[in-house]
Amino acid sequence: SSSSTSSSSTSSSSTSSFTRSIIYANGQIVVDNSTSTCHLPLRTLPAQSTTSSNGILFSIRSSPDDPIGPTITSFGFHVDPNGFPRGNDTVRYEVHGLNYEGYYADPTRQEFQLEPLSYDYRGDFVHWTKVSSGIIARSDLKLDSTTVTVVEGDYFQIPFGEFREFRSEGEDTGVDVTRVPPGGGSRSFYLTLVPTIAAFQYREPGEWKLNEAIPLAGDGDDDGTAPSILLGEGTVEYPFPDTPFLYAPKAFVGRVFYERPCPSHAPSASSAPSGRPTTTSSERPSGRPSGSSGPSGMPSRVLSAVPSGNPSETPTELVVPVSSGLNLALGLGECEEENDGEEVELSEAERRAVEGAVTVTMGPEAKE
Repeated sequence: SSSSTSSSSTSSSSTSSFTRSIIYANGQIVVDNSTSTCHLPLRTLPAQSTTSSNGILFSIRSSPDDPIGPTITSFGFHVDPNGFPRGNDTVRYEVHGLNYEGYYADPTRQEFQLEPLSYDYRGDFVHWTKVSSGIIARSDLKLDSTTVTVVEGDYFQIPFGEFREFRSEGEDTGVDVTRVPPGGGSRSFYLTLVPTIAAFQYREPGEWKLNEAIPLAGDGDDDGTAPSILLGEGTVEYPFPDTPFLYAPKAFVGRVFYERPCPSHAPSASSAPSGRPTTTSSERPSGRPSGSSGPSGMPSRVLSAVPSGNPSETPTELVVPVSSGLNLALGLGECEEENDGEEVELSEAERRAVEGAVTVTMGPEAKE
């Protein structure tokens, strides 16, 4: 592979599309509002220098404490800006997932081993399923913090909606090749650019060993169940060759995104009822009318429109005022009754006395 070292300023990349209060230090979390899915990143340590080659194979391993296993939803990687064809500002990327669990080749192999391996899926697309493919324009490249000495944008992330399984000729492997098995299982991926002149930027392995977890920048799950990115191999041509000595250990540089359900916010609980009831009427009547604790203090003076369905046992006494007369009860000591109850007739003097009193009190018309 050709070697190229880049230099310049750094730019921090942080998420601007937060719709839930989830925070990871130095991380990038993207929320898919249609499915309430959060895409969590695994971010490699910032690379001081990189080398370039056409493709890379590497595995992703789940945490031993992860009982479900992550589903990979996107890759963000660095493209060599000098690798675009002359007169053409676009290249094509492809991502393939291995149809089987585990590594893409016998992990006990030695570098440049010529003896046959127990298994080796490099160079044979029969064992792989394409999960994403698209075009990268030079204008799509951005600055990113996973390289610290870049002179121009070189980072590209595959859109989440374009990272999925493709099926060739209607065949179905029955395996979700974007899913990493749980409990420390692994899944292998092959990333490449077309044409061959186009190149990814990677880190040299240094002291890291093949299929060893490379250091990350602390993103991902904060509960200790984040997956790991393992040291892989770079290749110099497309499609990837089946010749072992055309591969060399390389460390992926960029981001790997995997999905997790977004945690929901707990509903707020009221500690006490409101101080005042609502003053607006309800749209629907209550199921049962409220009951009166007792009759009102005074009867109604208005006649009812219809007779009572349950009449009272005693008749109502109706008093009709008469304006043409007046009944007087006079407490006159002179009025007495005989023993048999017959009234004693007033004398002429007693009658004149009563007549005078009424005239004075009620007016002359009361004499009749």
